Amino acid sequence: MAEPSVVYIHASAALGPNRDYLPAQRVRLSADPAPSDLRELTRRVLGQSLRQASHFVELAAIGARLCLERAGQAPPPATAVYLGTGLAEVRAGEALFKQVLPPGPGLASPFDFINATNNMAAFYVARLAGLVSRNLTLTLEQFSFEAALYLAWQDLRHGAVPAALVGGVDENSFPRANHLRFLSLRDDQVMGEGSAWLYLNGDPDGAIGEVLCVETLKTDGLGGTAWAQALRQFVGAQFTPTAPVSLLPGYGLAPEETEALTRALPGVMLAPYLDYCGCYPTAAAFGVAMQFDVPPAAPQLWLHVNRDRRGQTRLIGVRRPAGC
Repeated sequence: MAEPSVVYIHASAALGPNRDYLPAQRVRLSADPAPSDLRELTRRVLGQSLRQASHFVELAAIGARLCLERAGQAPPPATAVYLGTGLAEVRAGEALFKQVLPPGPGLASPFDFINATNNMAAFYVARLAGLVSRNLTLTLEQFSFEAALYLAWQDLRHGAVPAALVGGVDENSFPRANHLRFLSLRDDQVMGEGSAWLYLNGDPDGAIGEVLCVETLKTDGLGGTAWAQALRQFVGAQFTPTAPVSLLPGYGLAPEETEALTRALPGVMLAPYLDYCGCYPTAAAFGVAMQFDVPPAAPQLWLHVNRDRRGQTRLIGVRRPAGC
């Protein structure tokens, strides 16, 4: 069997909770962002309104279109779609339940019923881009984007698909107390939302980066210092850094865990992307895609690290050459 091919990143887009998708639009969040209305941005980016589409569908469609536009050429129809989401249709689901459960009227709006189907967003993404290949919606709590990226990475490395559009999309809901029924956050964590995408294939020509790894690190039961050392050993065994390493800490890391990592990985630089998007299950997609906002003057290597409440750790490694 031939050696697996390298997976290259050709375009990225990160849409944040304040409708930001350009570097000049990014702002640090000091509190939960206000509810956003995406209808005008949908018309501007897609060139059409998505009649009766949900907020979640609009998030996914806008982010995917921005990503594909930056690729500079139309994707082949056989491009596969992999959409990761931890919460999916929160708002449409809430609306549906209020209609069918007492004291509601007992009848559901047809559009709310359709939108509450969790794979509707991936369907819109594929239809708007003219894609006819596999179309998958994956959910694995706060590792949902990692699960989608891992599957796409493996499919591309082994020639199962010619190209892949991989995204992480989650919406927030209001009030915050209600949203915390779906997503556990500390008082100091901002409630976010976003839609971030990568366009991948095996062609190095025109690539802006490379996916180095999407790995699960066995750290169940390990405490702060032991866990940080296990990660240091993995990095030392898997990477020979030829560029500065930036650490992207996921929202599952406690502050003391991030601090332990910075001590265990000498010279590592922190890239606190959650300041710009807030916390949501697929924020990792935003963190990775946002790093491509501005071309670097020197080669860069990013390592996204996240943990869940069971102590499992997942890593995403990305390399970017200078000037791309």
